[in-house]
Amino acid sequence: MKPSFLRRLLTVVCRGLVALGMQHTGGEPGYPYPPLPPERAPVSREPLQGPGPRHPERLRPDIPLSPLEQALQRELEAG
Repeated sequence: MKPSFLRRLLTVVCRGLVALGMQHTGGEPGYPYPPLPPERAPVSREPLQGPGPRHPERLRPDIPLSPLEQALQRELEAG
């Protein structure tokens, strides 16, 4: 194989990986996707109150939080 062929092949592969990454990360660095137009913007109904009723991580108010969970909750509420 010639070095020029390898260079062209690696360039094409690299550009393809960059394009694939841009699809998953929201565009080029410094150029984020523009906001959605008002007619396509999501409608916010009510604030989130936790997982749905049949979600596997549903809240259990009848079980008290462990000391670690209480510390994490205080940390989240602080900032």
